[in-house]
Amino acid sequence: MNLFLAFDFTNFVGRFHPILVHLPIGFLLLGILMEWYQRWKKAEKLSDLIGYAWLLGAIGGAFAAFCGWWLGETGLYFEDDLFLHRWVGILIVIISLVGWWLKKDSTRHSAATHRITNLLILGLLIFEGHLGGNLTHGASYLFEYAPEPIKNLMLNEESDIMDFSAADSVIVYNDLVQPIFEQKCFACHDNKVQRGGLNMASIDSMLVGGDGGPAFLSGNVIESELFRRVTLPQKNIKFMPPVGDPLTYDEIKVLEWWIASGAAVDKSLTDLEVPESIKPTLLRRYSLDTNPKPYYETVNIPPLDSVAIVNLEENGFTVKILGATNPLLDVKFSGTDLTDEQLRSLEPAAEHITWLSLANTNITDEGLATIANFKNLTRLQLEKTNIGDPGVAALSALKHLESLNLYRTKVTDECLTDLEKMEGLRRVYLWQTEITSNKAKALQDNNEELQLIIGQG
Repeated sequence: MNLFLAFDFTNFVGRFHPILVHLPIGFLLLGILMEWYQRWKKAEKLSDLIGYAWLLGAIGGAFAAFCGWWLGETGLYFEDDLFLHRWVGILIVIISLVGWWLKKDSTRHSAATHRITNLLILGLLIFEGHLGGNLTHGASYLFEYAPEPIKNLMLNEESDIMDFSAADSVIVYNDLVQPIFEQKCFACHDNKVQRGGLNMASIDSMLVGGDGGPAFLSGNVIESELFRRVTLPQKNIKFMPPVGDPLTYDEIKVLEWWIASGAAVDKSLTDLEVPESIKPTLLRRYSLDTNPKPYYETVNIPPLDSVAIVNLEENGFTVKILGATNPLLDVKFSGTDLTDEQLRSLEPAAEHITWLSLANTNITDEGLATIANFKNLTRLQLEKTNIGDPGVAALSALKHLESLNLYRTKVTDECLTDLEKMEGLRRVYLWQTEITSNKAKALQDNNEELQLIIGQG
């Protein structure tokens, strides 16, 4: 079997492990809970179903262990951590079989024997689950969000997380990939030392490669020699690096993504597609949250003067600041009779208002001309007002408006053209309006990102 087929088969079988591993756990827990319940009810003889649950747990565990063994052969995990996880899993299968033998005729053995077996398998399941979590998510996964005293107690090692969250831009190769090479590869493959004829100090020298050819093939992970070497079993003579710490799971995932994305040297994070599979790694290792942020979280302006906020409150508005690091405002009119003077009092805060509720007020189409100048407005509530099509037209220049509530207003199909002009609009509530369902559906079909909520009645 050639290397490609072997690697492909290893991945294929191994990836069934996460699917299968939870089923035997469920059977074993079911058997234990049934036994505890029957002993609490003081049943004379335990149900045969308890033994069958243990047997199914052992069989399911054997299949999960088989697939898990192949998953470990992909080279994505440290051998030292993998060794304990593998053999504890096999131990669980063996004890599950012993438990089935004990419980298929529970009267032959003492209650203490059953109790010890139950507690032993529970403890091993918890320990094994923790080992599996550490393999996939890192040793800090369980306690990284724990209360500070617990976190400091359990995570006493220095963290290797690099925080790029405040960086204006991240160049994937320079900031994420090359530091991995410097730490794990340059001892044997740089401008001074070139074992196997390979110099990894630059992209060009890696493309020239060494005795085994180019270090990587852009866009082709499987046939890239570099990726193959770092994911071989560590006992393999060709495994890299041969000494020192191997690449971590996160480092391998970053390398895999970079090669698959074209292995560019000058692309920034925003230039590349970030698949869901790599997002947790980028967040965990580099504090890079690549999920799209709402517009209001991207606005960077100084806070509004406290005098202006007091003035809004004196004019009948409830004002909330979004957060300690976000000076934008959530503003709501407290009454129903909104005067022109009160509406104009919003103008000094126009740049800071991102959420605005004028619901159940006497706001007019003409009055919305003032709101049209609120360039950072993302949510506007106008439900239960007399707003009509001209009012929506006045708002059509709001580029960042994402949510608009027009429930029980006087808008008609004519406003749909203006709604379409709002490029940032994602959700519009149109219950109990004059807008017809077929016209709304036609607009929504032309804009997959826009959701028009018509409702009933």
